[in-house]
Amino acid sequence: MKRIIYIDNIRIVLIALVVLHHLAITFGGPGGWYYIENKPDSFSVFPLSMFLATNQSFFMGMFYLISAYFTAISLKNKSTWSFLKSRLVRLGIPLLFFYFIVSPLTIFILLRFGYGEDIQFFPFIKEHHGFGVGPMWFVEALLIFTVAYLIARSLFCKGNSDINLPKKIPKNYLIILTALAIGVISFLVRIKFPLGRNLKPFEFQLAFFTQYIFFFIIGIVAYHNDWFEAIPYKKSLNWFFLAQVLILIVLPLAMVFGIGPSGNLDTFLGGWTWQSLAYSLWEQVTGFSLIIGLTGIFKRKLNTQNELTRQLSASAYLVFIIHPLVLVSIGAVFKDLELYHLLKFLLLAPVALLSCFILAIVIRKIPLVNRVV
Repeated sequence: MKRIIYIDNIRIVLIALVVLHHLAITFGGPGGWYYIENKPDSFSVFPLSMFLATNQSFFMGMFYLISAYFTAISLKNKSTWSFLKSRLVRLGIPLLFFYFIVSPLTIFILLRFGYGEDIQFFPFIKEHHGFGVGPMWFVEALLIFTVAYLIARSLFCKGNSDINLPKKIPKNYLIILTALAIGVISFLVRIKFPLGRNLKPFEFQLAFFTQYIFFFIIGIVAYHNDWFEAIPYKKSLNWFFLAQVLILIVLPLAMVFGIGPSGNLDTFLGGWTWQSLAYSLWEQVTGFSLIIGLTGIFKRKLNTQNELTRQLSASAYLVFIIHPLVLVSIGAVFKDLELYHLLKFLLLAPVALLSCFILAIVIRKIPLVNRVV
């Protein structure tokens, strides 16, 4: 399959944001992760929360958009059965590897070196196992979405698998209205499934899944409409500018007025609160704006690669698989470093990114590994 260079470059940025997202949670940003240091200082909470909210507004949705886009491309060149077999290899094997190898090793390092428990690896595996999907819930959900699409495609597109739709991108007002509609649905879902609540045993946060499902569907539609290539550069700049206004002005104001003197974020997480509704709407409009903006900007300005960026792009998926192990190890090594949490995050961010990508590049040199990831 021919590489689309600017999308490969977007994937590098997205995977870097995944690493930094979980590193920010490690040092006190709101969210769940393997290793979280003690309660962060008040100096750090606000900027880390803004960073995490901005990431969450778009990066996983954009992953599903890109994944669906390439699903449609692959199905144009492969039979359904051949494609499904390749997906089971590319998604299923890493998922099993993480569940049985990376997850227990990560939790062992967390307990042994992060919390100082006197345990040995094999007795730990025998007694506690440590098996789990962790952040690979993304791959788990992607596999489910893919199978659901293949079933729908076989039922409704027989003899017409190549859907011919007009290539014109929707008007701006339709995009805004769609984002607001997704925000309202997300708000309603969060009454029952607030942010932070996982659906066991899948580890899905259903609070975000309205956007994920929508962008997976849009990824298919975008391929058949050629929307990625049709995004005008000027339009992408306007959307990116709107995102900056929402991130740098609207979000801080909402947090200041919504949190109040108690400093409690719970009202933003779900339930019948104006904060939850406002955050759900902000999240979707910001996410749509960033996705459109970044796609157009990368297509115009970042559509070339050198040997380094090719290596980074090829290693991005493996970085996603191994980054919990790397981040927990870094957290354990630097746990006694006394700094403001924000400064510690900024100091260790390049260490985390370099460690993840270098390790992934080395592992991909192992025979057969690069055929899977």
